[in-house]
Order: sequence, then C-alpha cells, then structure tokens
Amino acid sequence: MPPDIFGNLSRGNNVIAKLEELDSLNSLDGHQIGMARILRFRQNQSLLDATLEHTLRIEKASDILIAEALNVLVARDIPVSTRVLAAGALGHLIHCRPADAISDFDMDTVIESMSCILSRADSPALRKALSKAIGLARSRK
Repeated sequence: MPPDIFGNLSRGNNVIAKLEELDSLNSLDGHQIGMARILRFRQNQSLLDATLEHTLRIEKASDILIAEALNVLVARDIPVSTRVLAAGALGHLIHCRPADAISDFDMDTVIESMSCILSRADSPALRKALSKAIGLARSRK
C-alpha cells in the first residue's frame, strides 16, 4: 500500500476532498492505512463519518481498517449515528476481505464482538445496523 497521503487531519475539509478524489479514481483500496489513521482521529466528527461512508467503496478490505472500524463501533463515547455507520462499514469490510488473506486477525472474533454489542445495544438504529452487518459479514467470500 502507498504511504498515508492524508496529511494533517485537523484540516478536515482537505482530507474529505482527498477521500472523494480517491473514491472517484477507484483508489481507496490502496489508502486503507491512512483511512485507519483517520478512524483513530476522533476530533472531527464529520471526518470520521465521511471516512466510514467511504469504506463502503473498499473492494478488498485490510485487517487494519477492519480493526479501526471495530474500535469506532465499540467506543461508547462516540455518537450512536457514527456507531451505526461503523456497523455498516464493518459488515461490508468483513464481507469483502479476501478469503485467502494470511493473518492472525480472526474475523470470527470480530463478528462475536459485533454480536455482543448487538445484545447490549439500546438504540434500535444500532441494533438494526448490527443485525444487517452481522448477516453480511457471515456471508463473506
């Protein structure tokens, strides 16, 4: 993967523009490390949401992006609307993770974590998003 090209994440509008540019070029797959860094940057809600929305265009998901989307999902200090986006992103990312990926990262454990969150979720929107995401993740390639 190319190096992280997103630069200073405090300049959220520039980062969102870069995400949109990469998306228009169908190049997001090559920038998953940078997208994962954005998901760790919690100071800009619109940037976090935009990144989660762009994960839905990833074709071959990496473990690092899946891990960071999971971290967003489990963070109780993040708005439910963003956690809903993270659930959808996780379902998609797990589904499109290459089956032949060599890794110690266990997708079954990720899905178990999602199921645990589903069992404790108070928000109907989060419950719905998690149910859909878990179904999609379980049907992975």
